[in-house]
Amino acid sequence: MAIELIAEPRSEFGKQSCKHLRESGRLPAVVYGGGLKENIHVHLDMHSSQRVMKDNGRKADYTLSIGGKVYPVRIGEVRREPIRKGFLHVDFIVLNEKAG
Repeated sequence: MAIELIAEPRSEFGKQSCKHLRESGRLPAVVYGGGLKENIHVHLDMHSSQRVMKDNGRKADYTLSIGGKVYPVRIGEVRREPIRKGFLHVDFIVLNEKAG
């Protein structure tokens, strides 16, 4: 059974916008692969999503809900803070080819 994560699309990109998202308790992420025509840039709640991903690991199956659409994903890469080991950014890979 897949673990559900809820994300919201984001329109601003770059170092400063990601920094502002993290300061406001949001985790920047990107969704790609699986037949998507373009990458989807999103943000998730930092505390709850970080806890869920740490508890279940990278190889678990997740469902990522973005604006009413649901994507089956796995974690591709997690960028972490060097000292505190908190999440900085997550890459999600869509599992099926019919998404989007």
